[in-house]
Amino acid sequence: MGDITPRLLSVEEAARYVGLSRPVFQATIGKQIPPIKTGVRRLIWDRIALDRWIDAQSGVPAPEKKEINPLDALM
Repeated sequence: MGDITPRLLSVEEAARYVGLSRPVFQATIGKQIPPIKTGVRRLIWDRIALDRWIDAQSGVPAPEKKEINPLDALM
């Protein structure tokens, strides 16, 4: 079994994912993308929301989501 990339990231993981220090992440992206509260003091960020924010900032279009039709495999 391969490594599983978590979709929800702690502040440390989210900062590392986007290549920023924790303080810079919290002062910039962390304020623009609302975190998900999972406890009294625990906040997590959605990796897909981070990707979309990065795509929007860089001007790179997000890849289109291709629908997979299971019947295509039969042809």
